[in-house]
Amino acid sequence: MKRLIVLLTLSITLTYANYMKEGAKLYKDANCAKCHLSPDKFDPNSIKKEGLSFKSKSFKDVKQWIINCDSFFEVGWFPEEQEAVAKFLNKKFYKFKE
Repeated sequence: MKRLIVLLTLSITLTYANYMKEGAKLYKDANCAKCHLSPDKFDPNSIKKEGLSFKSKSFKDVKQWIINCDSFFEVGWFPEEQEAVAKFLNKKFYKFKE
């Protein structure tokens, strides 16, 4: 029984690590930091008209933000990739309970 618990825990940890690695790569490849981390900051008013601007208060909000940006900027991520980016950003910046 202990072996099963250890294997299950290891599997979950490795899966989460893969999400983090994939999410970081997708975030970098899409050049998201160009807007979000620039000294000028991306002007959120430019997307408020599209109904995409809001502050994240939960992990669900972070995921929705990723979906909205993906759609608005036509990044082309699959749902699994959006999830990976959301998990990466949550772990690195937001720290919301998933």
